[in-house]
Amino acid sequence: PFVRNCTFRTQCAMGTAMETAQTGLKERILEFSDPDSPASTAAGSSLNSPQAISPSGLADAVRVDIPKMGELEASEAQEMCDEPSSPGHRLYWEAFFVNMPMFCGYAALFGLQHEIKNRLAISDSNVEGSREFGVACSLLYVMNLVFRFSHNVVFGFMGPRGRANISMLAMVASMLVIVFPIFCWGWHHMGWVTLAYALGGVAVGTFEANFLCCLTPLGPKTKHLAITAIPPGITSVLVGGFFAMGPPFHVSPTSIYAAVAVAILLGMLLLAVRIPRVQHLSQNQSGLSSFLQDAKLWKQWLPLIWTLPFATAVDMFTLSAFSPGVALYIYDGKTVTLLPGLELPTHSFFAIYNTFNMLGGLCGRYVSYRLKPRHPLVYSLLNIVGALILLTRMPILAPLSTFTVMLGDGLIYGSIARRIDATVPKQFNLIALSFWLFVGDFGSVLGSNLISYIRIWGVGA
Repeated sequence: PFVRNCTFRTQCAMGTAMETAQTGLKERILEFSDPDSPASTAAGSSLNSPQAISPSGLADAVRVDIPKMGELEASEAQEMCDEPSSPGHRLYWEAFFVNMPMFCGYAALFGLQHEIKNRLAISDSNVEGSREFGVACSLLYVMNLVFRFSHNVVFGFMGPRGRANISMLAMVASMLVIVFPIFCWGWHHMGWVTLAYALGGVAVGTFEANFLCCLTPLGPKTKHLAITAIPPGITSVLVGGFFAMGPPFHVSPTSIYAAVAVAILLGMLLLAVRIPRVQHLSQNQSGLSSFLQDAKLWKQWLPLIWTLPFATAVDMFTLSAFSPGVALYIYDGKTVTLLPGLELPTHSFFAIYNTFNMLGGLCGRYVSYRLKPRHPLVYSLLNIVGALILLTRMPILAPLSTFTVMLGDGLIYGSIARRIDATVPKQFNLIALSFWLFVGDFGSVLGSNLISYIRIWGVGA
């Protein structure tokens, strides 16, 4: 469809240029045919002169300025085709390192929460304390869901770039609440956990749509590179962080949280000095009034994307429930037996598992801008297949399971971001991104709440 659309636009542009040329040529010929016109008089005097008019001079006399294709439709055709190899936009590699530390913070919140639980002296046998701690941690997902749209109201006094900075500060604050009150000062009140995870949810829910909106005017190549930063950001904590905390380094969890906070501050610096402030129509206005106006004009953007978030909902469900999700309950012993006679410590097994997780996400995002555009629900089949592989309870296939799920995740994420940029009018870019991520997050909330039931039904434990 994209190729046919681009071909049609090109043909229209060429037809417009030819019509302009024909109209201009007819006008010049009529001008020459009028004996009283200045052009006809000039031509007659030239013909009566000793020196006959040259072919080039005649060509100059009837020359018509034909508009160039680039001046008529090149930019519009580029927006429709959205080819990553187009030289029309510079690649801002710094966007990768702005996006990556935010997802390091996200991974630190959901991946290292057991370290916080241990610091608060809450044992796994303490059912009431574990339940209270789980409720506090769940605010990461609840506030993430709420602020997918609420950022338009709460932070309505600033544009997408300002909201991206506010969200990064919120994530820094979340890390510092964990570092100082909980770890350094030993304050065990559950309110600090609640505050840290609520700030993290606000940060992720606000950052993603607004940062992608800031990158839209910079072209598809920069946005494509930026979204590939998500898997390395998560894996740097889930693999690199656990590796650093183990022997022989024995780095404290406090240092991991502090390092993430510093990385986010450096990302803010990169955003300020290296990512240009280029605005398009969706950034000219902000606030509740602009959001309500875009919502009232839903017929201009919602019919173009309304089916896309369902693929993200399936994707987020499989991520939260199966990658790793229930895998943490399937392989919860001290060791994991891959094959007869081949055992690995559980931490080493999950280091390999999370490495395949990252590789799947990277591959999916990399090829999402290079494949023929198709509906992202097609890629949901990869998520479903990956989940079924995990439920076979064969440890040797577990890395393949998470690779397949994350491959589908990358393809879905990249193809939807690409589709929105190519089809949705630019003034509705932000609300379209917010709608997509908001609906998709219902899948993660559902998956995280069904893990215990999936464990009983599929694992029998």
